[in-house]
Amino acid sequence: MITLTVPEMTCGHCVGVISGILTELDPDCELNFELATHKVSISSSLPRDAIIEALSDAGYDCE
Repeated sequence: MITLTVPEMTCGHCVGVISGILTELDPDCELNFELATHKVSISSSLPRDAIIEALSDAGYDCE
């Protein structure tokens, strides 16, 4: 399980965009979003760096 803080994730639209990006990379990934804390937990076979790079390319910086 990978947990990232995505400060720019502030609304349901952001969740949808991030979900689309990650499920395109790994259709079998499982995602859990916590908008209040800007956190997304990802269960995936993808490496952490690949996830961070994909989100960064879409304008979502991760911590």
